[in-house]
Amino acid sequence: MTPGADKSAKPRRQPARWQVSLAEFFANVWVEASVGVLVLVSVGLTLLEFALAETARNPDDLASLQPLIRVNDVITGIFVIELCLRFCAANSKRQFFRTFWLDIIAVLPLFRIFRAGRAIRLLRMIRLLRTFGVVSRLASHFPHVFRRGALEYLVVCGLLVLTVVFASGGILYFEGRPGADVEGELGAEEPRFGLQDSIWFSVYSLFAGEPVPEPPRTVGGKLITVFVMFMGLTIFAMFTGTVSAFMVERLQSEGGRVDWNALQSHVIICGWNNQAEIIIRELRASPGRERTPIVVITGGPRDESLLPPDLDANVHVCFDDFTRIAVLEKVGIHRAATCIILADTQGGRSDQDADARTILAALTVEKLNPRVYTCAELLNRSYGSHLEMGHVNDYVVSGEHGAFLLAQAAMNRGLMDVFSELLTYQKGNEFYRLRLPDEFAGRSFLELFVDLKRQHNAVLVSVHTADGQMFVNPADYIFRRGDEIVVIAEEELTLKGKS
Repeated sequence: MTPGADKSAKPRRQPARWQVSLAEFFANVWVEASVGVLVLVSVGLTLLEFALAETARNPDDLASLQPLIRVNDVITGIFVIELCLRFCAANSKRQFFRTFWLDIIAVLPLFRIFRAGRAIRLLRMIRLLRTFGVVSRLASHFPHVFRRGALEYLVVCGLLVLTVVFASGGILYFEGRPGADVEGELGAEEPRFGLQDSIWFSVYSLFAGEPVPEPPRTVGGKLITVFVMFMGLTIFAMFTGTVSAFMVERLQSEGGRVDWNALQSHVIICGWNNQAEIIIRELRASPGRERTPIVVITGGPRDESLLPPDLDANVHVCFDDFTRIAVLEKVGIHRAATCIILADTQGGRSDQDADARTILAALTVEKLNPRVYTCAELLNRSYGSHLEMGHVNDYVVSGEHGAFLLAQAAMNRGLMDVFSELLTYQKGNEFYRLRLPDEFAGRSFLELFVDLKRQHNAVLVSVHTADGQMFVNPADYIFRRGDEIVVIAEEELTLKGKS
C-alpha cells in the first residue's frame, strides 16, 4: 500500500458524545429560528442607536442610549457564547471558519477597542440567509410544486431584506448628520434623513432603479445609492431566472440541498434495488427510528421521483458512487450509526462485479469508521470470508436465504405466515436484541425464559456472548456478564435488574 493511499484511508478522530449532542442541539430548527430573531432584534437596536445618536442634542440624550447599548451588548455576548459552543462541537474546524467567519467579525464590537465600529453588527443580517435555509428544509412538508422553488425564492427575499437594512443604515449614517455636505458647504442644522426616511429612500431606490426623491449629497451616500440600484438589477435578474428555471428545467435535486455536516447518528444505504424501499419502510416502522435521517447513495441516473412521496421526508438521496472515499465522507460516514450495503446490479453488472463493489464498499466503511454497524448483501456466499476478514458486522446472502425460506415453507405448511410477521416491524411480533443487565448473571436460560413469558409475554430465543458465540434455544445455559439475548415480543422490552 502506498503512503498516500494509507493516509487517505486513515479514520478521523471520532467526536465525543457531548460533541454529538451539542451538534444535534444546534441542528434543531427552533434554535436556528431563535438565532434569527436575535439577529433581527440586534440589527434593529443598532439602527435605532444610529438614529438617536444623530439627533442627540446634549450629553443627557447620549446617556439615555446606554440601556440600549447594554442590551445590544448582551445579545452580542450571547452570539459569542453560541459561536464558541459551535466551534467546540464542529467536527471540522476549517469548515466552521468557512461558515461563520462573517459572524465572528460581527461580534467584534463587543470589545471596547472595536466600539467605534459598532456598525459591523449589521453584518449579522447575512446570517438570516442560513435561517432561510432552515425554513426551506421545513418546506418539505409543503406541496411538491412549491417545494421545488422554495429555497430560490427565500434567497431572493433575503437579499431584498439585506439590501434595505444595509442601505438604510448607511444612508442614516452618512446623510443623517447635520451639516454634512460633499462639496464642503455647510448644510442645514437638522438631519436630512431620519430612520424612517432612510428606510423608504432605500426601498424606493431599490425598486425604481434611481435615487428617489433626489440623489444624496455625501460621497458615502452616493456610493450606497449606486449599490442599491445595482442590487435592484441583480435581484430582479435572479428572480426572473428562478421563475424561468422553475418553468422549463428540472431544479437541483433534494440531495444537493442537504446540509451533510448536520447529519448525526444516521443510516446510510449504499446502492439501490427493489429491496431498498422495503428496508426504508422497516427502518421507519422500527421503534425509536421513526425520525432517524436516512441517506441513500446510488450511482444510477438522477431521478427525483426515486422515492415514493410518503418516504420523501427525512430521506436524502446522493447520486454518486458509494465505493469512493470522498462520497462516503461527504454523507458523514464518520458520524453514521449504521451502514447497509446492497448488491448493486445497475447498468447490467454481473453478480461477481456487484459482490466486488459490495466488498470494496464494506471494507472502506470499516476503515473509515470502525464503530459504524455495517451490514452487507452478497449474491454469492463464497465471498463472505472477505467480509469476515474485514470485520464487517453482518452480511446476508439474499438468494440463499430466500431458498431456505421456500424449503421451510414446503416442508412446514403455513410457516411463511409466521416468518412474515416476525420479519417485519409493521405488524405483530418481532425480533429484538437486548443487553442483559449484569444482575441476571448466574441465572439459567430456563429461568429467564419463564420470567420473560410471565412478565412481558416475550419468548426467549437465543444468547449472544461477549466473545461472539451464539446459542439458539440452548438446553442448559447459565448467563454471564456482557451477554445479550434475542427475544420475540410485540414491542421492545426494558429489562431491569433486581434492586
